[in-house]
Amino acid sequence: MLVVVVLATLDRLLMAWKWWLLVRSRDAALGLWAAVRAYYLASFAGYFLPMTVGADAVRIGALAGTSRPAVLVASVVLERLIGALAQAVLAILSVATLVTLGLGARVGPAERWGLGAAVALAFLAFPFSFPIARRVGARLGGEAGWRRALRALAEQYAGYGASTGLLCAFFALTLLESGFPVAIHYASGRALGLDPGWSFFIATVPLVYLVARLPVSLGGLGFLELSFVSLAGLLGVGWTDAFAIAGLATALYLVALTPGAGLYLIPAPAPVRPAASPSDKGAR
Repeated sequence: MLVVVVLATLDRLLMAWKWWLLVRSRDAALGLWAAVRAYYLASFAGYFLPMTVGADAVRIGALAGTSRPAVLVASVVLERLIGALAQAVLAILSVATLVTLGLGARVGPAERWGLGAAVALAFLAFPFSFPIARRVGARLGGEAGWRRALRALAEQYAGYGASTGLLCAFFALTLLESGFPVAIHYASGRALGLDPGWSFFIATVPLVYLVARLPVSLGGLGFLELSFVSLAGLLGVGWTDAFAIAGLATALYLVALTPGAGLYLIPAPAPVRPAASPSDKGAR
């Protein structure tokens, strides 16, 4: 079980570090410790808030005063988009594994081609999000209030379009990070004496986490386990065994995130307000 906690901790640290790289490229004032602290706070609180949306709001709020709001929001939006692309790639691997395991009749050619086309279209459309954001920012003009705040957000997001190397590195790191839940569930199964094999977890976990990104539950609790049990049943794993694996993985993930609760008691680093860019001055 210690292996699961270590894997979950490494997963969270990797997520915080790669997000810090995004923010750091647009705002040199943010320190790594501040980013890790905010990520742990958000991860812990996120289990009691709507999936993804609630945690993101906590993360941004935890850094209020230490970085420009537009930079934080733009980095979170970009992180979520790239995360969805990486998870979609792993979902294709899951579907391919399901077919290999003999479930081709349940995942017909239409579904396979449809998934492949949707992912390909998403990758083709992603680069256009930056010029679109730039045009939106230009159209909003320099008016005060919410329009200027939205303009600052659009400009910060569009600025990432010029950092091709950073985006490619971030995508590669996100692919690596997206594989951690597979390892965590595998290790949880082994801890319980249940070992359906790596192929089982590759076929199920990425699909479950892709669905769990929808903000329809508190931290994915219950929804994630139900999805895992449903897919496991297709592969001949009983619901009690599947629920035990998913339940233990979730419980140990919470154990790994308990530092997030303790961080609420540690004062945040003293705010270092960076010099605001012209587009940010009216966005605060």
